[in-house]
Amino acid sequence: MTDATVANVALVLRVCILGGALLALPRIGRKGLLFGAYVGEDQAETVSARNLRRVWDRGCLAAMGLGLAVGFGISLAGWPVTGNLTGTVVLLLAALGLYASVYSKARQLAPPGPPAGRRLAVASLDTTGANGTSLARFALAVCVVTSLGTVAYAAAGYARMPSRVPSLLGTIGSPGLFDKSLAAVLFTPLLNLTISSWFAVLGLLMAGAKRSIRSGWGGRSKEAQDAFRATNANVFSVASLLICGLLSLLSVQMVRVGRSEVDSVGVGVAWAAGALLLFLIVSIIRIMRMHGQGGALREDGSAAAPLTGSLTDNRHWVLGLFYVDKDDPSMMVEKRFGIGYTLNWGNRNALLLLTMLLSMTLGLVVIAVTALR
Repeated sequence: MTDATVANVALVLRVCILGGALLALPRIGRKGLLFGAYVGEDQAETVSARNLRRVWDRGCLAAMGLGLAVGFGISLAGWPVTGNLTGTVVLLLAALGLYASVYSKARQLAPPGPPAGRRLAVASLDTTGANGTSLARFALAVCVVTSLGTVAYAAAGYARMPSRVPSLLGTIGSPGLFDKSLAAVLFTPLLNLTISSWFAVLGLLMAGAKRSIRSGWGGRSKEAQDAFRATNANVFSVASLLICGLLSLLSVQMVRVGRSEVDSVGVGVAWAAGALLLFLIVSIIRIMRMHGQGGALREDGSAAAPLTGSLTDNRHWVLGLFYVDKDDPSMMVEKRFGIGYTLNWGNRNALLLLTMLLSMTLGLVVIAVTALR
């Protein structure tokens, strides 16, 4: 197949996967929530709510068609790779605009909030014996030790490397040759340390995320929350180990290529990347089919058993996507719309962790810029 055919097929697959996920989100969310707004269990099943879901379905299909049209148009003009990326961006931007529109309409269906100064019932931050914590801690330790080991290995082999060395600087998916420098040689090991460690940290945070259970439902809602929370934590922990394995292997092989010990990074890197991609796809599908967002498929919402906790107070959610409550001790809470968890942007510790991540990412950018000069 030609490069244009490969790019166009990739565009179709990506648009179908992303569009399919967008269409599924309203169908796997917690009852009582409507496109990022808490409207109540009864109101979420009204004619107005159903009409809003139909608007979302039609809008997503239109966004998918627009993304494909733009991508194919640019590809036919002679830029297939640019068309591939642009078509995807167009789909995502159109979906974002669609979400903003349906969120504003859903917000109008929400019941009046509590009087100023009064807080809604808040589920306790109970993380005692949370499933997934042990695996997350183990994954974090393995990722830190292993990635630091690859940093040491690359540094030790630096002196024997030629004037042009393989590195991931400025490339997508495969190494290229760059002028020899510590920045170029250490970039991939440091990328390993950053990405794999942060996936493990997120797994640890998810294992201790606050549950938003239903009032009066006892163990059933609690069990659904525990299962959903543990599954998300385990997925991130295992993903961190797979990422660490992939980037560690790539780091070692690039040093060996630079020292002329092998001719290429080998097929093992491709197999490791395939295993990571397959694991993530299967895990997301499993969560969506078996749990639903927040364990929605394991519990039945009703007016007699409304949601509690951080999901119910619309005052602390910005556009239904960003949770901000400085009085809430939780660092991560369940998303209202989407899959998984999100940060509490009002929690100082959460902001500190985010600052650390951004600092490490900025450090990698500085290293890349330094090496490319």
